[in-house]
Amino acid sequence: SEKDDESIDLAFNKRRADDRKDWINAYREGDTVDHTRLAVNYSDFVNKELVCFSKYDVMRSIPNMVDGFKPTQRKIMYCAFKRNLKNDLKVAQFAGYIAEHSAYHHGEVSLQGTIVGMAQSFVGSNNINLLTPSGQFGTRLQGGKDAASARYIYTRLERIARVIFHPDDDALLDFQTEEGQVIEPIWYIPVIPLVLVNGAEGIGTGWSTSLPNYNPRDIVELLRKWIKKQPLSSAALCPWYKGFKGSIVLNDNTDRSGYETVGTASRTGSSTIEITELPVKRWTQDYKEFLSKL
Repeated sequence: SEKDDESIDLAFNKRRADDRKDWINAYREGDTVDHTRLAVNYSDFVNKELVCFSKYDVMRSIPNMVDGFKPTQRKIMYCAFKRNLKNDLKVAQFAGYIAEHSAYHHGEVSLQGTIVGMAQSFVGSNNINLLTPSGQFGTRLQGGKDAASARYIYTRLERIARVIFHPDDDALLDFQTEEGQVIEPIWYIPVIPLVLVNGAEGIGTGWSTSLPNYNPRDIVELLRKWIKKQPLSSAALCPWYKGFKGSIVLNDNTDRSGYETVGTASRTGSSTIEITELPVKRWTQDYKEFLSKL
């Protein structure tokens, strides 16, 4: 029917991302398909079933602004706090512990990758890594893809984790319950906005986000001014990546203004150039392959 055609177009047309935002926002919990029926039309499937998946996809893909975490990252921190993870534990074992104690319903390989990502500290990853990378957790060579197997690397809580997520705030958290088991809270309450410190990236249904990293010291300074009701300047907050030796410049000459990261290079001979820094998230191996094609 025409209604079915419209529903399918709404769900899958690449040019209707904004319409999908309204579609997901309009959905109300409990409005589901009658599962006693033997058949369901396309319109009901899209608007009562697919919309549930799409909403969940956004929740899993887009970090929460309060704590900067996606659900899997929040489960990892919950289990690290619950276990009081002060001593090294194999990433593979930690993933198993998380799956058991946080009602994690997805593959452990994906969970292991998220643990590794939260412990990475090379340029372009985390400004503040909440987990310790004990072993080969990846480098700028391949953007972290060169991390060792989860069976051979270890992690534990960084000491700063309980400074950012203070234990005294745990009583304020709204812990969830699933299948009779207490699991992670809806969100944590960090003392500084971690979503700005470590940035955020994600692509969900209808929505996507990309936030750069910022300097924790700049954020703290602005927070103190805000608390004291002093005037704030957005110019005071410029993207910053720990260890990056290039430059970050504001580019307002295009239709879509923003910041650009610039590497460094110098001519060392009539036919040679020495590159000493690459732009953020431009990985060494990828750049070598790019140069080899010139």
